[in-house]
Amino acid sequence: MKRVQPYHYLVALAGLFILAGLTLYSLQLLTSAEGRSLPVDPLTQNTAGDLYDLWFTGVNLYDLSIDHNLTAILFSADNNKVSLLDRERKLRWDKIFATAPLQAKLSSCGNYAVVGTTGGRLHFTTTDQQFSWDDDGDPLELLAISPNGEWIAAYRTNEEQGYQYLELYNQEGELQWTIETGQVLNLYLSSEYLEQTNLYYTALEQEQPQIYAVSLDGRELWTKNNQMLTAVSRHGSRIAAMQEKRLIVYDALGYELWSASLPIEPQTVLFNPQNYNRVLVYGSREEIGENFFYFDLAEDLLWMKNIEDGSLFAFTADGRHIVTSSWRHFKEDYTQMKIFDHDGLEINNWEVAMRVEKLLVSGHPTLVVIGGDDGYIDLVDIKSLITVNGNGVSIAPLYSPVSAGITSGETKVTLFFSNESGNLVPVTRAVSITDNPLRAALDELVRGPARGSALYRTIPDKEARIEAAYEPSTGRLTLDLLPEFLILNGETQSLITFNSLIYTASAIPGVEEILLVSEGESLKQFGQLNLEQPIRAHEWQKPLFVPSVSGNRYYLAMQEMADSELAEADLKELLGQLIRSARTTLAIIPADLAVIDLREANEQLQINFNRSFKEMFRAEADEKEIQQVTLFLDAIFLTVFRNSRVQRAVILVSAENWTPPPDFPALGRFYRQPYYINPEF
Repeated sequence: MKRVQPYHYLVALAGLFILAGLTLYSLQLLTSAEGRSLPVDPLTQNTAGDLYDLWFTGVNLYDLSIDHNLTAILFSADNNKVSLLDRERKLRWDKIFATAPLQAKLSSCGNYAVVGTTGGRLHFTTTDQQFSWDDDGDPLELLAISPNGEWIAAYRTNEEQGYQYLELYNQEGELQWTIETGQVLNLYLSSEYLEQTNLYYTALEQEQPQIYAVSLDGRELWTKNNQMLTAVSRHGSRIAAMQEKRLIVYDALGYELWSASLPIEPQTVLFNPQNYNRVLVYGSREEIGENFFYFDLAEDLLWMKNIEDGSLFAFTADGRHIVTSSWRHFKEDYTQMKIFDHDGLEINNWEVAMRVEKLLVSGHPTLVVIGGDDGYIDLVDIKSLITVNGNGVSIAPLYSPVSAGITSGETKVTLFFSNESGNLVPVTRAVSITDNPLRAALDELVRGPARGSALYRTIPDKEARIEAAYEPSTGRLTLDLLPEFLILNGETQSLITFNSLIYTASAIPGVEEILLVSEGESLKQFGQLNLEQPIRAHEWQKPLFVPSVSGNRYYLAMQEMADSELAEADLKELLGQLIRSARTTLAIIPADLAVIDLREANEQLQINFNRSFKEMFRAEADEKEIQQVTLFLDAIFLTVFRNSRVQRAVILVSAENWTPPPDFPALGRFYRQPYYINPEF
C-alpha cells in the first residue's frame, strides 16, 4: 500500500483554506455589492432568423426597459442584478444590489438609467458608467425618468410611520421637492417637448383613485376625482383616464377633449405613437364579446374585436400595426403572438416557447422585445411577419373530425373551453392512462386549451386546484374550490366558468350529482350566480351538434333546444334547426338546403336531402371547403345518433344513393362508442 506523505496533508489543508476564503469572499461580495459594478463576460450565441436568443438570465424578471432607438436593453431580476445589453446581444455591464431592484428604467434617449430597490437605494448612472450617484431612503415602489434623463421621479413608502411620498431629483442627484401622497398606483413623467414636462400620477385618497398633474417645481396643476390615469402620450399632449366604464382623454392642461362609454371596464389604454388622437382600449373579454377597441377622437369607434384575456399589446413605431401576446389560455407554457393591421385584421400569428409577460416596442421600425417569466429575453424582427410578397399572411382554418373506438395506452377526457363568442366547446384530450379520469379531467380543465386551438381558458386562475371526492354508491361528486377560484368578473364569466366545470364533471361516467363547497361550506353563490345544491349532472336534452368557428379553427359545439315550441320536435325538425344554425357559420351550405324526409330501411336510417346538397361537393374544392363539408357531415350524423336509437345512417340525395368526389368523406356512418368530439391534434 502506498504511504501518504506528510506534505500531502499540508497541500490538502491549504486547498481547504483557499476554498473557505473564496466562499467567504463571495458572501461578502454579495452582501456589499449594492452600488458596485461587476464586469461579466456575456454569454452570447449568434443565430440568424426572425426570432433569436438575446439573453438568458435563468431568473424571474422584475423590470424591463428599452430606449427609443433600441440601442440598449435594461432589465432587473430576482437575483438582485441589473443588466444592460446592446442590440447586438452583448452584455455592456451588470450591477448587483443588496436588496431587490424592483424598478429599472432606461431613458428614451438611451443615455441614462435609474434603479430603485426595496432597501431604499436610488441609483442613477449614465449608460457608459462615466457618471453616477446614489441616494438612500425609504423603500422605492415606483420610478419614472424623463425621456432625456433630466428628471427622476420616485415614490417611496415608510410603513412604520404610514408615510408615503413622491420625490423629484434632477440629473445631478439634487432633491427638488417632496410631496406627501396617498398610495400611488402609477407614475408618469412626460416629455420635455414644447416645455410640457409634467409629472402625472394616480393616488388613492379615501380609497378612491384621484389623478394629479404636478409641475417640475412641485405645483399642483390640476386633479381629477374618482378617475384612474391609464396612459400618457409620448410628448405629454394627451392623457387618458378611466372612470368605471367611461374613457376620457384630456390635454396637458386638464381640459376634456373626448370621452366614450364602453361596455367593459378598461384595463389598458395605449396612444398610437404617430397619431395621438387614436387610442387602443383593452379589457376583460369575460364581460362581453368584444374587448379590444380602436378609437379616433374625431371619428369615435373605428373597430372592435376579441383578443385573449391577459393580453399584452403594443403599436409598432409607425403606428400601422399592433402586436399582441397572450399565454394565459394555453395549457402549456407557450405564448401566442398576433399582428393586426390598422383596420383590426389579423395578418399573422406565431408561438413563443415561454410565458411572455413583458412586451416592448421602440422607435425601431420592426424590432420587438419580449421578456418571459423565467428571465428569457428575445428580440423579434416582425418585418417578414407583417408582409409576404407585399400581402398579409392568412392561416387556413382547421378542423379535427370526430373519431371513435378505444385507444390503448391512453385515457381520453372531455373538456369544455370557450370559443371567441363565449360559447362552450367540447374538446377531447388524451392523457396518460389512469384509473382516475375524473382527477385527470379537472387538472386538464385548469391547465386550459392547447396552443394553436384558438380557444380560451374558462378557469381564470391557471394555478387553481380543485379537490374532488366521489362516492360511487350515491354518484355524488364533491368539488372543493379555493376562495380565489370564486373571484370572477361579472355574470358572464361566472356562467362560463360554472358551466365549463359542471359539463366537464358530468362527462365522467357515474357522476349523477355535484356538490360545490369551499373551505368545507356548501356554496350558495358561484361568482355572480345563485346556487341550489346539490347540482344534477348535466344531461343533454335533444342536443344539436352545431358547427362553430373560433379564430382560425372550426369546432363542433353542443346546443340544446331552447325554444319551448320545439321541446317535442322530431328528428327532422332538429335537423332543420341544425342546418339553419350551420348556415350562419359555414359559407358552403346552400340557402335552400333541406331534409326531404327520414326513413328506416335495411336496418339503417336514410336521410334524404334535396338536390342542392350536391352543391357543397365541388370537384375543384380547396382544403377549406373540404374541412367545412367534413364538419357539417359530423354535425348531421352525431345529431341523428344522439336523438334516435339507430346505429347506422346514410345520406341520400333526392332518394338516390350518391358518391361524392374524391377527398370528401363518405355519406354513410356507423355509430361507434366511445366517440370523441374535437380531438386535439
